[in-house]
Amino acid sequence: MKQPVNLEVRYYLGQHNPKLLAEVLYFEQFGKQINWLNPANLNEKINWLAFYIDTSIWTTLSDKYLVRDYINSKGFDYILPKLYGIWKNPKTIDLNRLPDKFVLKCNHDSGSVVKIKSKEVCNADEIIEYFEKRISIPFGIISAEPHYLGIDRLVIAEEYVENTLDFSDSLVDYKFWSFNGITEYCLVCYNTTNWNNKKSGIFEVKSWKLKKEKMQNHMKFPTVDIPKPACLHEMLEIVFCLTKDFPQCRVDLYESNDKVYFGELTFTSGSGRIKNYSSEFLKELGSKINLNF
Repeated sequence: MKQPVNLEVRYYLGQHNPKLLAEVLYFEQFGKQINWLNPANLNEKINWLAFYIDTSIWTTLSDKYLVRDYINSKGFDYILPKLYGIWKNPKTIDLNRLPDKFVLKCNHDSGSVVKIKSKEVCNADEIIEYFEKRISIPFGIISAEPHYLGIDRLVIAEEYVENTLDFSDSLVDYKFWSFNGITEYCLVCYNTTNWNNKKSGIFEVKSWKLKKEKMQNHMKFPTVDIPKPACLHEMLEIVFCLTKDFPQCRVDLYESNDKVYFGELTFTSGSGRIKNYSSEFLKELGSKINLNF
């Protein structure tokens, strides 16, 4: 079996030829080439869009700070968690100016979220050290997602949104797949505090039924009934208004005390190498993306 490309090569290709890196990583994942001439499934079309259209708007809307202006411009300022502060240098983060509960995260990457439930017991030095490391890393190079590289890296502090559902140890993440604003499926994730306990499943939004055949990782399927969000209709309206101009986009929303909260917009889900969906579902979602625009 061919050895995966090493990190040094990934950095070089990611900086000088990200499209070639995308091809290499796709082949590593699926054992076949991306069909650039006639892309068909979701992964192929995400990659095609990433390298054949102007993605400057992706850079702006993938920025977890600047996207707030876009949400405001669409009239949805009320779904944004309260913003408490922004910092270019993590050393200047002043925890004394923040409420007792808050969330810290980088605006340019994925996964750099620190939830502070009580300021009195958190370690400020550890937090600063963590974000100094995260903010120093340019996200998107080794994953072949160059649109992230244009983001001016910051640390932001936002409102701590409470989880109000007793079956999950975290906020339930509703990830809506949108194609020019039209949404038929939602990936629902819960118990996201610990990766080993994380559960997720594809739901058809109209019937709110779990579609197990759409996913391959049966070990991660929900083990409880996931109730339909109280604000589902409102969520779908928000998704439509935010994404009607985009061939594909994933919109992450949350619900707390019957109120919708915005998470993020993602244009290259799974870096264009989603592996836990069935091949049939990848083809189905790919068929919804119109590249003739």
